[in-house]
Parts: sequence; structure tokens; C-alpha cells
Amino acid sequence: MGIRVKLFFSLIWAISAGVAAAAGILLAPVTLIDINMGLAVALKAFAAAVVGGFGSIPGALIGGITIGLIELFSGAYLPQGFKDVAAYVVLLIVLAVRPQGIFGTIARKKV
Repeated sequence: MGIRVKLFFSLIWAISAGVAAAAGILLAPVTLIDINMGLAVALKAFAAAVVGGFGSIPGALIGGITIGLIELFSGAYLPQGFKDVAAYVVLLIVLAVRPQGIFGTIARKKV
């Protein structure tokens, strides 16, 4: 009556490989296929995770929606080059104001 650790590790790796393959298949028609295909998406996902807070899954979701809306509105209302930079400007503002993210918590350890 125990959990087979090796089996679950293998299962988790297989599931994550399947999700990554599905994401690559869905991303390929939108962008050109090359070695650095996911770099821009990964950097924006990192910005979304930092804005929402690393320790919070709902925070990362809200951060992703926030980054997406900021890119949408900056592309509509600002000049052409600001669309790609707007997410990182918001990231810098959030890091300056609240470094743990929107829903992140400050963890303190007593020594």
C-alpha cells in the first residue's frame, strides 16, 4: 500500500512531455518553426509568473491574463514597437512596487 515513486516520476515526465508536444503543435502555425521558437513565449510566461507571484497558481493565471490584456491594449493604443516591450515594463513596475507578485506571500524563516 505505497506509492510507487519511480512509476509516478515516469508518469509525470510523460505527461509533461505530452503537454509540451501539444503546445509546440499548437504554437507552430502561429510562429515560424526554428530553434528559438518558444523563447518569446517563455519570456512572456516568466513575466506572467513573476507578476502573479511564483508561489500562487491563481496568481500566475491572473498574471498571464494581465500581461495578455496589457499587450492587447498597448498594441491598439501605443505605437508599433511598444507592444513587445509593454509586458516587461509592467514586470519592472511590479518588481519595484511588490517584489513577491500580486498574489505572492512574503515567506520569513526564523533562524
